[in-house]
Amino acid sequence: MRTTPRFLRASFVRIQGQRGRIYVHRSDGSEVSWVFPSAGAFLPHDLFHLVAEGAFGLRAGFWGRVDGGADPARINDEANRMSGPERYRGFGDDRRELLQAEALVGALWSGNERTPAERVEAIVVACAGFGVAPPASLGEARVVAALRGLQHLDPAWKMLLPKGTIVLPFDVDDPQRGFDAWLANTVGGSP
Repeated sequence: MRTTPRFLRASFVRIQGQRGRIYVHRSDGSEVSWVFPSAGAFLPHDLFHLVAEGAFGLRAGFWGRVDGGADPARINDEANRMSGPERYRGFGDDRRELLQAEALVGALWSGNERTPAERVEAIVVACAGFGVAPPASLGEARVVAALRGLQHLDPAWKMLLPKGTIVLPFDVDDPQRGFDAWLANTVGGSP
């Protein structure tokens, strides 16, 4: 039985006037990187995924798949040449947690005007639209924890000018445990 947690380490690089880059050191020691469209002062979509998947304990969302060997740049290139429901088959056949993650990110990305209860409802509706059940850990407390993490990262990202990096861990064996530890150590308090 494994006693030491395994972590993926993601480095989000912001360069003013250029596309951002993500450098990943997987838990097995391998590495992968890709570029993302500049979102300016806004947190990158893939960073939202890391926070959401950690906060809600998704092992097989986007970041779990990256740790398992998925190369997002290659998969997106392939997807851009296809259409239909199989365009993201490079992420594997069972994409339930990936779809749950998209629902989570959509609700967390939606601005500050929604209450945690409204975000929970939005996640339930989005998951139903994707044909998947919501994450088992879904609740207002987890939404609040994810938002606390994002609110901590937002000003840090905005300060990365003209160039800078945010490095975040992802516990591949127990994402929620890893997120909660990061939140307690970085932001303070319990989730």
